[in-house]
Amino acid sequence: MNYKEVLEAYSELKENLISKREAIVKKKMDELSKLDEATIICIDKIKKFNLDNSQNDFTDEEKNELKKLGLEIKKIEEDNEILIKHSLNVINNILSGILNIAQSEKNSYDAKGKGCVTNESLDISSITEEA
Repeated sequence: MNYKEVLEAYSELKENLISKREAIVKKKMDELSKLDEATIICIDKIKKFNLDNSQNDFTDEEKNELKKLGLEIKKIEEDNEILIKHSLNVINNILSGILNIAQSEKNSYDAKGKGCVTNESLDISSITEEA
């Protein structure tokens, strides 16, 4: 691969990751899967090339530019991971809340599906005193 091809692959990967961040924030799951597929293709292209390989004819300036772009890509990917973890925590908390509500509702019925009435709910002071 020549410098232009490698630079294009890195730039495409960076754009995919930026788009992925936007899709995560906007909750566009169908777009996320497409971006993941495109990202895998870009990563496969990049894996085939080793910047430190002595066989490439890149100048030090070109190598530094690619390394700088690589660091930007790494930062974007770390940000995406944080967003995904946060999203999963939010989803987990929502599901826990729903399950807690369902469990408390389940406890208010007996095995036959009849509402359970406890004596505490009937303990009204005016009724108790008259009885």
